[in-house]
Amino acid sequence: MVYVDYEYYSNDYYGTLPKDSFAPLALKASREIDKNVNTRLTENIINDLSEQAQDQLKYTACALIDLISKKSESDNKKIDSISIDGVSKKFKTIAEKEYSQSKRNILNNLPIELTLYL
Repeated sequence: MVYVDYEYYSNDYYGTLPKDSFAPLALKASREIDKNVNTRLTENIINDLSEQAQDQLKYTACALIDLISKKSESDNKKIDSISIDGVSKKFKTIAEKEYSQSKRNILNNLPIELTLYL
């Protein structure tokens, strides 16, 4: 199950990814959440959460989507800097340690109600 839809991502979270890029990243983000709570959240589990907790789950999924997207873009860059006639440009890449720490910080924002599945 995917924990957030594109409408929430674009209208409430104000995400900037195009719709065609969203679905595979939403699935990856949802699987990361599953790994963090040690279960796949079902529709019944999610519906039993308070409205605030459901919103928190969606927001966390959106933040993960953006992080996974940035990491993917970073990994796809063939070069990380370029210099032409004394003018240089360095491209920001996300190191694995930075990615892991950012992911952990995002996952720490999951609703407390989900800790019962740990």
